[in-house]
This record gives sequence, structure tokens and C-alpha cells, in this order.
Amino acid sequence: MDVRRRILDAAVEVLTLSGFDAASLSEVAARAGVSRPTVYRHFGSREQLVSAALLRLSGEIVERIWTTANQAGSAAELVVEATLRARYEFRTQPALAPIAFPERATFELARWSLSPDAVAMTKRYLAPLLDHQPELADQMDEIAETVIRFVLSLVWFDGHTGATDDELRGYLHRRLVPALGIHPAPAYSRGMTEVP
Repeated sequence: MDVRRRILDAAVEVLTLSGFDAASLSEVAARAGVSRPTVYRHFGSREQLVSAALLRLSGEIVERIWTTANQAGSAAELVVEATLRARYEFRTQPALAPIAFPERATFELARWSLSPDAVAMTKRYLAPLLDHQPELADQMDEIAETVIRFVLSLVWFDGHTGATDDELRGYLHRRLVPALGIHPAPAYSRGMTEVP
């Protein structure tokens, strides 16, 4: 395995086990079996290493989110369930504290949240929407950006409308689904306010 990949694997492991605040270059170097100068040579700074590791870890988490969400029966349910799962993952994964808690975020990480890479990754996982509504294909950039913005706000803030998962699910069906131009779930097309 190449050295850069070993370092990145070690960084993901350290972040997962110890969290963002406790992750040190010395610990990453020791786990990777390399020296600190080698880590610096490949990543330049702790911030660059952590950002690369978080990007990779976020990709793995997104895979889990969409594996769960793809069991939904409609585009609306897919987006809502994925959003709920993303909120859970980002709030419970110690390595993602810089995303879940904005006071710990770095400028580089905050800027990455809506970068072309982040939007492209989100679009890739939103692709199953097109199985339900192919007419959305030309709007996928905006849909991906809107989903990112919603997920970040749900991770960062607790509101009155989402005290429980069911309340939050209802809110997302009423607000996020129409914002994305997605057909409502059958329960909502009949005027219900909660998902059965």
C-alpha cells in the first residue's frame, strides 16, 4: 500500500477512535508506521490531513446513508430518510465533530461543504431519485446543494418542529420535498401531516 494511503487510513482510524480534538499528527504517524515529517511531506498540515480524512470518512458514511435510504418506496421518502440518517451519522460520529459542531470547524472544512466535490458526491448518491423522477436530471446540481444545506442546518440546529424523528420526518416532507420539486409521498398527497 502506498504511504499516502497508509497515512490517510491511519488518520481515519484515529479520528474515528479518538475524535477530532484528540487526533494528533504523532498518533497518525505512529499508526501509519511513518515519521511526522513524512506525514507533513504528504499532507502539509494537520488541517489538510484532517480535511482529507474527513472527506474520505464522509464518503463512507454517505454510502451507509444511501444504502438505508434506497429501501424507500418513493423519491420523497428516499430524500427524507437519507436526511434523517445523515443527521444521525453526523451527530454521533466522533470524527465528524468539526461538521456537527460549527464552533470546531475550520475555514477549509466549511468551504468544502458546498465545494464542487461535495456537490458531485451528493449528486452521485442522489442518482436514485432519477429512477422515480427522471425529469429532475437537469436540476440535480441545485437539488444536491439544497440537500447539503438542509442536512447541515439539521445537524447544527434543533428546532421546535423536529423534537422527535417522526416530527422531523413530517417537517422534511412538508418543506424539503417541495423545495426539491419532488412528488410528495402518497401519505402527503392525501393531506396527511405525518408519515404513516
